[in-house]
Amino acid sequence: MIKRMIGMVAAIGLTASAVAGAGPAQNTDWTLLGNGAEMQHHSELGAINRDSVGQLELAWWTEEPSQYGLVGNPLIEDGRIFQGGPNGTVIANDARTGKVLWTYNAPYDLEGASFNGYATKHMNRGIALAAGNVIIAANCQLYAVDEKSGQLVWQAKTCDAHELYSVTQAPRVGDGLVFIGNGCGDTGLVRGYVDALDARNGARKWRFYTAPGDPAKPQDSALYDKAAATWGTKWYEKSHGCASPWDAMTFDDKLHQLYIGTAAPGPSDPTNRAADAGDELYAAAIVAVDSRTGAYKWHFTQTPNDAWDFDSAMGIMIADLPIGGTMRRTVLSAPKNGFAYVLDAHTGAFIHGSAYTTVNWTSGLDRNGRPIRGDDPADYWKKPDHQAVVFPNGMGAHGWEAMAFDPVSHLLYIPSLHAPMLAKQATGQFTGVYFDFTYGADSADPALRPYGEVVAYDPVANVVRWRSRDTMPMNGGLLHTAGGLVFQGMADGRLVAFDDRTGKELWSRQTGGAIRSAPSSVMIDGEQYIIVSTGDGTGAASGAMMQRYDAAPQVRTPPRLLAFRLRGKHAYPPLAVAPEPVPTPPAPRQDAALAQAGEQMFEGYGCNMCHGADGGNSTTPAVPNLNRMPPADIATLGLIVQQGALSSAGMPKFDGMPDGDVKALYAYIINKAWDAHDHSAKH
Repeated sequence: MIKRMIGMVAAIGLTASAVAGAGPAQNTDWTLLGNGAEMQHHSELGAINRDSVGQLELAWWTEEPSQYGLVGNPLIEDGRIFQGGPNGTVIANDARTGKVLWTYNAPYDLEGASFNGYATKHMNRGIALAAGNVIIAANCQLYAVDEKSGQLVWQAKTCDAHELYSVTQAPRVGDGLVFIGNGCGDTGLVRGYVDALDARNGARKWRFYTAPGDPAKPQDSALYDKAAATWGTKWYEKSHGCASPWDAMTFDDKLHQLYIGTAAPGPSDPTNRAADAGDELYAAAIVAVDSRTGAYKWHFTQTPNDAWDFDSAMGIMIADLPIGGTMRRTVLSAPKNGFAYVLDAHTGAFIHGSAYTTVNWTSGLDRNGRPIRGDDPADYWKKPDHQAVVFPNGMGAHGWEAMAFDPVSHLLYIPSLHAPMLAKQATGQFTGVYFDFTYGADSADPALRPYGEVVAYDPVANVVRWRSRDTMPMNGGLLHTAGGLVFQGMADGRLVAFDDRTGKELWSRQTGGAIRSAPSSVMIDGEQYIIVSTGDGTGAASGAMMQRYDAAPQVRTPPRLLAFRLRGKHAYPPLAVAPEPVPTPPAPRQDAALAQAGEQMFEGYGCNMCHGADGGNSTTPAVPNLNRMPPADIATLGLIVQQGALSSAGMPKFDGMPDGDVKALYAYIINKAWDAHDHSAKH
């Protein structure tokens, strides 16, 4: 409490001195994701607090030069705000006015690229600042551009977009290095890994693989010999592992460790992996390596033999906690699987953990943090109809959205999605599992209807202290401040401030755009600012795939950057113009059974990753909305998907797609277009 009071007094004193003309005010920066190596998304500024937040208003806003809703945490240095977006776009704004100072667009050549190479052109979750440069990942490369001029300084290739590799995360930095994960988009067809590059010139310093290699060849080391043994008999015939390190990585500046969160093994269906598989290392785990050398230190598997896409590649945080009467350096993790974990940072030992949302894939955790498995309701492959309603959703009870932490109360704040999914065996050529992520969205059963929450979890006592519920399921990342506030942007366009002790909503304003980004806070000329991005959330795959969850129709607006301060006087940006009615589709409704088969193909071929759910209800102008613009006929769809007629525009070619699949996809797209048309006519 004393620390917080000092922070509040200092911030208020700065504001007062600036008003009185007592000399230049101290400015602050937000140069790292989460405002520090520990990724706590906490600010020591307290001028905006429980008492003053009612005076918080808009200082300025500006529309950003991007076709996608930006979702990364804005980084701020020397009065400039930096953001990253899809297509390898970097935007620099003036922090005092919002004026765009410069933009950079990475070169893209998708000739011969894999599906992942095409799809991830539409995704980016942020940037890093290091050595005077802004660093962004795009097209399997890192690009470092000068902070002041926006000119390219260096670039470095980390993977091959012609293979099934992709990079969508914000790079991490530490020990003079840039860390980046190279993943496979859940295909399980290549081997995931993390690269560390010299922040000054992009030279590669080390590489750590998150899965073993081909067992028919010598492994890289004894570490991978042991890992390969956990994948079972003839595992490589069914999966190449992958274990994508696609988002969460946190650098520990005290222990010189990098904590890597990995995805589930691919494919998700355990019946398509070795029958005697064990933990399938290092999938669905947190792995600690020496940040300077990449040498393995420890790992903790969170979802052994994962069947539900419960990645551990979500937020990882470091905190010093008073546990058992002594201060311990810990790793805090809230992966997709619905549990919060507290691990010893030195050893990876499980301290404790508990569910923070509804969970039915396991009955709990044992004393070692292992899931207690029996005949669980979510074991769809054991059921006669081979399907099950699973909690939490495979999108994650907690996704990539930023958690926040209060270093005084030691509360961990988790942005959570409460939603089920329907998991079932796929049919036809897709022999894996089909996940219906929007199952329950239209249900009359209140237990199935999705919603969002902020969950305050006490990692010392291992209990949930409070919950704050919102009707929209997929909301933004969090910011905690010394003023006793937790800020979150919402899918309905509101920016909200909660009391960090109780979860009570103290303030909110309609920003005019859906929010997935975590806000940042800095001091500029004696005023504390809250800075946040808005838009339609489509800079992330989940935003494109789950439009009805992450962006209300009235806030699917162009990307904007907003700055708030006490007694701001700027007018707020407008909401979206009501869309025109959905036009009549160019063909009559198709055979229902054929369309049902096409639904699984729409996900199996990855169409939903760009075009979105519900048959292609895209919300970004960069990707055609198939509900409104379906192909005129089957022949046209064949030209696009089989022959690559639109490959130069970013639509991948599927030259191996059978004609029967084209017909099924067309039936599904047309029927969904009719559904959208009929709904539009009624409303």
